[in-house]
Amino acid sequence: MKTPKTLTAITLLAGNSQRMGRLKQHIELNGKTFLQHIIQKLLLARPRFSRLIFVGQLTDKTAQQQVKDVAGVWVNNPRPEDGSLSSIRLALKATDVGSAILLWPADHPMVAQNTLESLIQAWLTEPDKITVPSDGAKRGHPTIFPAWCRDEFYSTELESGAKKILQTHPEKINHVLTNDIWVTKNLNTPQLLAEAELQIKADKKQL
Repeated sequence: MKTPKTLTAITLLAGNSQRMGRLKQHIELNGKTFLQHIIQKLLLARPRFSRLIFVGQLTDKTAQQQVKDVAGVWVNNPRPEDGSLSSIRLALKATDVGSAILLWPADHPMVAQNTLESLIQAWLTEPDKITVPSDGAKRGHPTIFPAWCRDEFYSTELESGAKKILQTHPEKINHVLTNDIWVTKNLNTPQLLAEAELQIKADKKQL
């Protein structure tokens, strides 16, 4: 009998969000905060994950309580200014060595549930590939990194971030094509947030 493939979800919340003026995970969009949107989708897919890990700042008590309420694991990043790769390294210490990881940045909260499921299914089919959503022209988030990427996260320069692994191993990428516009929408400025709100209103009118 084959050993079941293990997948850990890591949500990145430690950024200072200087352009937003406040922590992105607490910004509201379509009736919920960014973090609430992400948690809701992770919980709907909960049987797929061995663990739900959230990396943030020590002072973010609100997010810590939300994570506790869903039996998630909170990891403090004392140096968020070091970038997202510093958060990933800290989260890896709380994961099983053989586990793949799904990385979900806080500024991509509106990714559809069926997109998440499609990514997981694609990874299960090709578990040694880095599984990335794409609109056909641009890669997006969240991304699933196989266990072999673990060493890469430690050897890559902090300033390069996880995208360096994608650049180094293009032959190991499985692009999952999707028409989900939210995989490539990085909501990290007030202007982009306003555009997202308009998009959601337009989508509701079409229903």
